[in-house]
Amino acid sequence: MTEKNLKTSKDCTNYNTRGGEEQSSPSNNILLLERLMIFIDGGNLFKCAKSEDIKIDFRKLVSFLSKKYNLIRVYYYTGVPIEKTWDKDKISKELFEKNLNKQKSFLDSLAFDLNFHVVTKPLVVEEGKTKEKGIDVSMASDIIWHGLSNNYDTFVLISGDKDLMDCLIRMKDNGKRVIVANFESRISREVKKIADKYINLSEHLGEIQK
Repeated sequence: MTEKNLKTSKDCTNYNTRGGEEQSSPSNNILLLERLMIFIDGGNLFKCAKSEDIKIDFRKLVSFLSKKYNLIRVYYYTGVPIEKTWDKDKISKELFEKNLNKQKSFLDSLAFDLNFHVVTKPLVVEEGKTKEKGIDVSMASDIIWHGLSNNYDTFVLISGDKDLMDCLIRMKDNGKRVIVANFESRISREVKKIADKYINLSEHLGEIQK
């Protein structure tokens, strides 16, 4: 995450020292902070924001979650419609393509403006319903790979998916600190119990919304 795009935890740190002590540099202070990665289930977060009738400011969200940490990277996962998922009886082709282009533009802004690592999976139709598939597997794979590679000390998961419980337990067993953040209406009790820390985003709307 680049400094020009997001405030990192060093922005909240006072680097002045008292007396004759040598002043520490911002870069040295960042190295002393816990390394943080953030993994966002975009579909889950979108539904949460819709239920709360708010729009998420992702710059604010990441700044809020990464206070007092050395932010390494943010991952954003979401399903993307394909022509096979177009329901001709509910929406015109023109509107389908318009919505698709709008989503692509949004994902591009996350990647180029905020330096998110965006992971997309094509939506699928099962039993007449359009669903995301493979998102939780991709999230678990990245969380475990980066954890075992020692690329972070702490990670934040924005998701309420109980399918990720085993992943969270394994990372705790590996010595990583697990933080789960979500809106109260979209989080399972089981996931909250596993986390070392739970952040109820419903209590921080002023810090994360546009």
